[in-house]
Amino acid sequence: MFISGTLIGEELKSLRVKKNLSLEQVSHELSIHFNTLSKYEKDASDMKLGMLEKILNFYQVDELIFFKIIREFNHTNK
Repeated sequence: MFISGTLIGEELKSLRVKKNLSLEQVSHELSIHFNTLSKYEKDASDMKLGMLEKILNFYQVDELIFFKIIREFNHTNK
């Protein structure tokens, strides 16, 4: 199964929006530039796994649940 960086990025953005947080707020908390976070939300292909873990921890989302949601979304939109 292939999961695109775009799909991961869209889900990261969805998590941020659901928590009613701005790019600036999240990037400040993660100590990254908000343009970098914005780039990841568009396409996470170049994001390192450690950064994904850091973002998911900040949103208090388990990695397994995150990828389960993405897998289910990927299957329903084929």
